[in-house]
Amino acid sequence: MGKVISLINTTPDGFVDSQYVNADDEFHEFVHGLLAQTQTVAFGRNSFELFQQIWPAVLEKEGAPESQVLMAKALTDLPKAAYSSTLKTTTWKNSSIVKTIDQELINSYKQVNRKGLLTIGSPGLVAALTELKLVDDYYFCIQSTIAGSGNARLFDKIKLDTRQPLKLVDSKQLQSGVVIIHYERVK
Repeated sequence: MGKVISLINTTPDGFVDSQYVNADDEFHEFVHGLLAQTQTVAFGRNSFELFQQIWPAVLEKEGAPESQVLMAKALTDLPKAAYSSTLKTTTWKNSSIVKTIDQELINSYKQVNRKGLLTIGSPGLVAALTELKLVDDYYFCIQSTIAGSGNARLFDKIKLDTRQPLKLVDSKQLQSGVVIIHYERVK
């Protein structure tokens, strides 16, 4: 059965800016495990534009680390949805632009015998999906730095009618000091 999964990198003080992410070989290996369960990768506009700039270029770069090449191939080969009302074009293979969240489409990823939807980064998209109670699993990757400032905080603009309790499923500490906490939304 597929799920809607959110992978969010955050500092202990709540900043989700990509500049604070420690993405080493071990982290890439972890993400590969999530990608294996994924039918489509979903991004908000800012995260999509950043990934579109970085990952296709890795495939053209001589001597790139193997973990980055594998990540670039996986991300390029999978269908990608860029959720944006302002993005006009994309150059990344297997990418489409989605103007609005269609709850029925998102829920279709949860069917039996189907792989799921994975959001990477994209705090605005994750907040919108959370408000609609569409996210099944959250993977919070706590980076080992206190940022003190940044462009975006996790769930900075979320407005929930009621609390959404989470159940701890697992946690994993990487050698880099990053701790990945896996929560499941209590239904």
